[in-house]
Amino acid sequence: MNNDDKLREQMKSEPVPEQLRPENIKIMLDNEASKKKRSGISMAGRIAAAAAACAVIGGTAVYTMNNRKINDKLDKNNTAAHCNKPTSVTVPTTELITTEDGTEVKKLASYMSGAKSYRQVYTMFKKASEEASANSWYGYDEAEERAYEAVVDAEPATSAASSDDGMNSGAETSYGIGGGGEELHETPVIEKKEDTKEAPDDEKKEDTTEPANENSPEHSETYYQEQDVLEADIVKTDGKHIYYLGSEMGENYSSTPVLRAVNAKDGKFTGSTSVNICDTAGFEDNGYNVSAVDMFIYNDMIAIIGNNNNSNFYSGMDYRDYESSTPFTFVAFYTTGDEPQLIDVYKQDGYYNDVRISPDGYMLLTSTYTTAYFKNIDGSKDTGNYIPCCGFEESYEMIPPEDILLPAEGFGSTNILSYTVIGSLDLNNTGAPAEKDRKTLAGYAGSIYCSADNLYTAAMSDKNTTDITRISISGGDIVPMAGTNIEGYVKDQFSMSEYGGCFRVAVTYNQFSEVYHTYADDSDAGYYTYETIKKDTRVYVLDMDMNMVGKIEGLGEGEELKSASFSGNMAYVVTFRQTDPLYAVDLSDPANPVLLDELKINGFSTYMQQWDDGLLIGFGQDADDDGSITGIKLTLFDNSDPNDLKAADTYTWSFPRNDDTFWTDLTGKSYEYFTSIALWERKALLIAPEKNIIGIPIDHSKVTYGERQGEYGGWDSNSVETYQYVFFGVEDGRLVRKGDITEVYNGWDYGNINSFNRAVYIGDYVYTLSSKKFVAADIDTLEITDELTF
Repeated sequence: MNNDDKLREQMKSEPVPEQLRPENIKIMLDNEASKKKRSGISMAGRIAAAAAACAVIGGTAVYTMNNRKINDKLDKNNTAAHCNKPTSVTVPTTELITTEDGTEVKKLASYMSGAKSYRQVYTMFKKASEEASANSWYGYDEAEERAYEAVVDAEPATSAASSDDGMNSGAETSYGIGGGGEELHETPVIEKKEDTKEAPDDEKKEDTTEPANENSPEHSETYYQEQDVLEADIVKTDGKHIYYLGSEMGENYSSTPVLRAVNAKDGKFTGSTSVNICDTAGFEDNGYNVSAVDMFIYNDMIAIIGNNNNSNFYSGMDYRDYESSTPFTFVAFYTTGDEPQLIDVYKQDGYYNDVRISPDGYMLLTSTYTTAYFKNIDGSKDTGNYIPCCGFEESYEMIPPEDILLPAEGFGSTNILSYTVIGSLDLNNTGAPAEKDRKTLAGYAGSIYCSADNLYTAAMSDKNTTDITRISISGGDIVPMAGTNIEGYVKDQFSMSEYGGCFRVAVTYNQFSEVYHTYADDSDAGYYTYETIKKDTRVYVLDMDMNMVGKIEGLGEGEELKSASFSGNMAYVVTFRQTDPLYAVDLSDPANPVLLDELKINGFSTYMQQWDDGLLIGFGQDADDDGSITGIKLTLFDNSDPNDLKAADTYTWSFPRNDDTFWTDLTGKSYEYFTSIALWERKALLIAPEKNIIGIPIDHSKVTYGERQGEYGGWDSNSVETYQYVFFGVEDGRLVRKGDITEVYNGWDYGNINSFNRAVYIGDYVYTLSSKKFVAADIDTLEITDELTF
């Protein structure tokens, strides 16, 4: 039974009230149209909200059935008993508020309410800009703004997206109050285009995961935080080809993104093709505009995700008229195989943030779009710069008002407005990707986490709090379900986890003391200083309605969260100031999280990943007893007994120490240091327990200084860059260095294009990759079997 069938069955068991049947809703709307609106909610909004409530009843049944599949796999300490409560019939709220006429209504959590019109978004933005400009040197030119509005209001309506005042398009949503702004007259609904690429259900593939070809050898895949929720990377392999996003250097050290499609078999490179992404996708590029940063191989399609910066804005264009220079994120779809061919290009305003592919074959793409206040503000496609656009070429248009989700407290005080745009693309039909849905969170920029059924957004406010929103992504539809506000801020996606009907999140909490200082005793002018009076790490457990179920506080007092790893009912948290405490927190009883053990060693892990049932890999930086960074560190933690954590083994790359007089006279001295892209990009690591291999990119720079050029001049210098990809195995609970692939480059390597930044394995061979060179080697001996230079 599919979800539609389930919904129909549920609706039969929960009958719709007679007055809310579709044939009666219009009659009710007509009868009530002339009545005065009460409590800021129109009668149309009330009826639509009631109808939506009935739909939520059905949606709840579907959600509960999906969660049951997960809960059945849990142990006897079933976390779902505390967390997996039925979703509320009404949209979750934060508190009651009283309107001007004394009526109490429920105030919605942030990002639960869609805008009523473009003007509502503009009004909120204008208010925030006025507040910011009141205390700013920039100032607010009210007369100039009135002139802008007069021009806009005088323009005739030309389409549903440009109504009589240029901004009133869109209908009121069914969410009721939310986000503030003006109550305006009702306006037409923007009809979404029918998807011309949607394939009939019987033509869609049943299995659209990313499996190996039946005739392909075993091969590595990108590590996924959540099972069956696919993540992108700059390299993918299907067991026959290695697809790699690299770059080709042009004049003035500019670069152009390229897709390398390389045939690899038994440690040999048997053919390769380079695809110029700008040329094939139709992007104009001056060497700096276009970047390709992520990729999927899915359903016989290559999906390349990147940014088009449209940098003509930075060459002197007026900041109020740069619609042609709005940066956008793109997804360029190509065929797989020896010579990839372009299928189509999807665009979404803003810079690329993150992406996932859900188990049911929908790509969830997020981008961050930022706009300044003073712009041409009419609601048309060509000049509506304060509203982001998205779509394929034939359907690229502004996001409708009802799809613009608003914060409950408005935009605060700012001249800059950020959006997080979420696009859903259907990838179930090979060769014909299609747009499924889109939403944007106005005034939001932050981390996202994606489970099989939900997308969670974590937006930090200026009050040391974070708005958490749970958004359902079932069937590719983007539907806000619940929201809350928690104390503290979220570091990244690995600080969040959904498990057994619970949402768990690790945060750093800061409490500040604010002190105002005057410049002189007789002056009111002055400045603020802030002193941290409390800092710690906390783990919160919430249910699916975003209600707090349990929490633990006080981890790493005075220290900052550096990394977190959730594994089943356990959370492993690393904080750092001078030492590296690793905390083991038992979440099997979500209402009562328990700290089991704390292990302190120098340094800290920036990334952790479970190796097997008893071992945890930690990669990060080493430090001395005073907390000074001294090198790079790989740690193997023994967590077989969470009540007794141990550091089973450690491997370090230490910086040579220089005394305080080192920089006084550099003649004849050498300065060297180690770094690794994996310190901030965990996908650069190859962690494959099934092959007993851990791979780490390490860059070593050594600069040797010669004679000084005159009394006040600099020193002659020579740089040697050594790029390594170092491989380890684990034997008897200890790290064993197996060997490395090394490339030495004399001179300054602009852009580090010779640096090894990824590795994959196919069968019994490992392939170490950089933008300039691929190296194949035996996975056991690391004997080089082939090389390919670009």
